[in-house]
Amino acid sequence: MRAFLGALFATFWFAAASAQVLPVPEEAPAEAVEDDIVLDPLGRETPRGMVEGLLEALGADDVERALAYVDLSDLPDRVRLQVGPQLVAALETVLDRSGEIVPGYWLSADPEGLQDDGLASGVDVFAQVRRGDEEIPLTAHRVEGPAGDLIWLVSPDALETVLETIDTTRVGFVDRVMPGAWAEIRLGGAPLSHWIALCLLVLAALALARAIVGIVTGLAGRIPTPLDDARQAEIARTLRVPFSLLLACILYGVGLRLLGVSIVARSLAAPILELAVWVSLAALAWRLIDGFTSVSLEGMSRRGRLGAVSVVTLLRRAGKVVILFLAALAIFTSLGVDLTGWLAAFGLGGLAIALGAQKTIEHFVGSVSLIADRPIRVGDFCAVDGVQGTVEDIGMRSTRLRTNERTMVTIPNGVLSSARIENYGSRDHYLFKRVLNLRYETTADQMREVLDRLRQLLLIDRRVMADPARVRFINFGPSSLDIEIFAYVTAVDYNEFLATAEDLQLNILEIVSACGTSFAFPSTTVYLESAGEMEASPAIPFRTRERRSRSG
Repeated sequence: MRAFLGALFATFWFAAASAQVLPVPEEAPAEAVEDDIVLDPLGRETPRGMVEGLLEALGADDVERALAYVDLSDLPDRVRLQVGPQLVAALETVLDRSGEIVPGYWLSADPEGLQDDGLASGVDVFAQVRRGDEEIPLTAHRVEGPAGDLIWLVSPDALETVLETIDTTRVGFVDRVMPGAWAEIRLGGAPLSHWIALCLLVLAALALARAIVGIVTGLAGRIPTPLDDARQAEIARTLRVPFSLLLACILYGVGLRLLGVSIVARSLAAPILELAVWVSLAALAWRLIDGFTSVSLEGMSRRGRLGAVSVVTLLRRAGKVVILFLAALAIFTSLGVDLTGWLAAFGLGGLAIALGAQKTIEHFVGSVSLIADRPIRVGDFCAVDGVQGTVEDIGMRSTRLRTNERTMVTIPNGVLSSARIENYGSRDHYLFKRVLNLRYETTADQMREVLDRLRQLLLIDRRVMADPARVRFINFGPSSLDIEIFAYVTAVDYNEFLATAEDLQLNILEIVSACGTSFAFPSTTVYLESAGEMEASPAIPFRTRERRSRSG
């Protein structure tokens, strides 16, 4: 029979193209919709609709209807009536034994099909079959239907691949092991033995996945990590269930192909398997976010980074919202729900929200930038665009500074992230720079003695860094001889620096006094010079008024 099918198909494959397509069962007339797209009564206007209709027809053992999903237009009418049912049977057999339907989320629900799959326009892959170690795709193409509309059908190339592959297939493991009486009983278009095999496969996949996860968890517990044993055990416990479910789904999918379960039964179980995969992935990502953020929050709380705690908390919530959105999108796509209109509306709504919350988003990004770069921390004394104060809080929207006048200044994080920040709390040394103004009456010997003793003062004081400490006679000022003292002082905080500076300045006073000089005051000397004898000016009479004190 197989040789007959191959010879017959090869003989009439390239027959006259004027042959008509096999008449389809009468259905309700097609309805015109927007954009001039005509809905096919059999749902063949999209690749996904074609696959769903074909599997439904195979499950109902409706050969006549199944023929409506196969392109036999290259065969004459008389040959089509004889070969058509046999081709459908061969297609089902190959898919049962060595084939796999493309996952529902990959099948296009667009009348144009997939546009970025590397195939010609109007051609999509709907299944794959194994021939030895090779995976061969089965394609569907878009052709003109009997009503003049465009529909998707199984291509002649796919049927040729089926005829070339059917001789290499073997009876599935389930059909070889299960009793023949069970195979004769059909439920939902598939033998009873195949449904029993599916149920047993579910239990086996769950048990095997649980055992594998238990072994991996035990081995991972022996690997040293920065986390303590309690935290590590808690994270492992929270990840065990979703990871076991995901692994069970993978084992279940592999087992379906190895057992040779009917393609109809697999197509009915595929949506459930896809839903389980998306749910397990979402749960796994959810638990990972909780685990990592919990560890981060504990570390930040211990270090007093309260601003980072709020940012991480918000990021965790945003991550969970993204996970829910992506999981819902994947689930609805697997169920065949077209979300194009909803996504467009969501995009417009999201754009409107983003425009309205532009400043809020800017401040949030500024908060993330402050946490990432850490130019300031809570407790630092800093200056932001001329405003000096101590950082008291780094929030989600703004940062608060307590000024020296004890007032509270609130700066939006969006502004703070782009402002000039001078952080006094992060400096390692304090600059001690003074200019001494000595009187012009100071002699050269006195100046040398002052310089030598000031240098000795900086060298013997351990609080002063020896390099680059210096003392130099730098200038003849308008009213003084100027000496510059330049050094760095090691201190824990600003208060300690002030105490060190006070001690140094008292020693400087003693040195200047001991050297016999003193500090100059701003003064001006005026020199008057007469150019010659001036004519005697007449005396200007004036009166003096005697002041008398009055007693109360």
